[in-house]
This record gives sequence, C-alpha cells and structure tokens, in this order.
Amino acid sequence: MRGTLLALGGLTLAAFALAPAPRAAALPPPGFPDLNKFTAVPVDGYATTPPQGGGPRISFAATPTLVCDFYGGPAPVPQPSQDIKCSGDIPGMDDVLFPGGGHPRPGDCVVGAVNFKGPGYELSRMTYGGCGGNPPPLPSGVKALGPGQKLSYLNVTCAVGADNVVACLDTTSGDHGFVLDPSGSWAF
Repeated sequence: MRGTLLALGGLTLAAFALAPAPRAAALPPPGFPDLNKFTAVPVDGYATTPPQGGGPRISFAATPTLVCDFYGGPAPVPQPSQDIKCSGDIPGMDDVLFPGGGHPRPGDCVVGAVNFKGPGYELSRMTYGGCGGNPPPLPSGVKALGPGQKLSYLNVTCAVGADNVVACLDTTSGDHGFVLDPSGSWAF
C-alpha cells in the first residue's frame, strides 16, 4: 500500500511539473489609468439597441460632445474585440493626421473617432464642411458617465476621469484600448 501511495504522489508531482504555468495577466501600457480607482456603476440604463437592427450596445456620453459604446450582448464576445467606438469632439488629437493629409478649412467641423482596427484600437479624425464650426449633434437619450465612474461589461471597462479623460480597456484578445486626454490621446 505504501508503494502505491508513493507512486501516486510521484504521478501527482509529475502532472504539476508537466502542466503549463499559468499565463501572467497582460497589463495595460505605462500611463494607462488605474481602473480600480474608479467607482463602478451598473450597466443597467446604459444598454441600447442601435438603429438598423444592430446588436445590443452599452452606450455612454463621456462629455457633452463625446459618445462611446461597445458590444453589450450575451457572452461569448464576438472575436477579436468587444468593438469599443467613440465619436465626437475628442481632445488631444492634434498629432493625428487627417485622411489624405488634408486640413480643415474655416467653418469646417472636426470630429474624432476611435475604432477597433485589429490587433488594437486606432484614433482618426474627419472634417465636415458647411457646419459653421458646430459639430453634428450627438445621439439623444445617451446617459452620461460622470467623472470618477466606470462601466464594465464582459471584457471591457471604460472610465471617465477628471478633465474629460476617457480610458477604455478591452481584454477580449489581449489588452487593447485607448486614452482620450486633452494633453494627448493615444491607442494601443
């Protein structure tokens, strides 16, 4: 009996030795806000169904001129991301080029966007002519997410900080996301 226990103990140790080590959690890049310092708010009331029969989304107004949303349907999350999108007046994008290298003309509106562009997220901006410098209106009925608050659903957490900073992290296929900050916005 003692030989059997020693043999079983040896097999158990061998199984642990052959098992792959747990993968270390990837961390957001340096400079990304600590999302644990934000107060979680329930996603109830932020769930929306976009027009044209699209899937459920979690939508929030980060500022009066910036709206963000991401996949809000059931698990599992469609691969490779939970498709965070933001659009509106995005701060800190002076170094983001316009498509084709163009520049806004007097009276044009500049609208920024964040979209998933595998393997990570990408910042872009567009100009719209003939709007007299007034950006297009945001969708109505989008609930505001206040400074110091965060929304988390499945693999995404988005937070709004002081000074209109917005940070989102999508862990669907690695750690990808963005920071929208008046001192300089960036994506990864």
